[in-house]
Amino acid sequence: MQTSSGKREQNKLANRASILDSARRLFAEQGYDAVTIRDVIRATPLASGTFYNYFPDKESLLRSLVEERLGELTDRLTQVRRTADTLEQFMQGAFLTTFEEICAHPDFYRMMFRNEPVIRAFFTDNVFGHTMRMLKIDLADAVARGLLADINVDFLTATIFGSAYELSRTLVDRKNPDPREAANFVARLFINGLANLQPEPAASELIRRGSLLLKGAAR
Repeated sequence: MQTSSGKREQNKLANRASILDSARRLFAEQGYDAVTIRDVIRATPLASGTFYNYFPDKESLLRSLVEERLGELTDRLTQVRRTADTLEQFMQGAFLTTFEEICAHPDFYRMMFRNEPVIRAFFTDNVFGHTMRMLKIDLADAVARGLLADINVDFLTATIFGSAYELSRTLVDRKNPDPREAANFVARLFINGLANLQPEPAASELIRRGSLLLKGAAR
């Protein structure tokens, strides 16, 4: 038999989920700036004062939507990348996990892309920042494990994140998106590109080349 405290906890979770679902739909339809807290509550069966039992303001509502969805995705990506035994598994697995997530929750990602200017303000915070930090850590780990040659991890992190972000936008706009097709395309692009990328010369090598050029110019 369910206790009264257990029932109250279930009601709280249901109320919070109702507010989040209402906000997601309204932010997607009207845009974050056009939606008020009153609009969000009116789209739920809850009383007008209920909102503040769960969220202090509208920004925290959007932040919760994004953090919870992306936090779950980031955890899955970390697991995929850290258990990869080859560069192909690392790239293919991570991109496929990302694009399957996009196709499984298109309404959320439409909301996110619709409100991109607001979301981008979170890049330096713990929303996208955490996702990018974990990617950077996993790329450095891949270098240490020999899956990747020594490379500028900062550049590669930004390039992978940007590619996944823009391809996700493309998938959301398609009627019948194929996450595997997208993952295969971008994974091969990175794998082949990295195979052909020449390592940057070490500082000592640059000094040696510079000395040779100076000697040649002095003759």
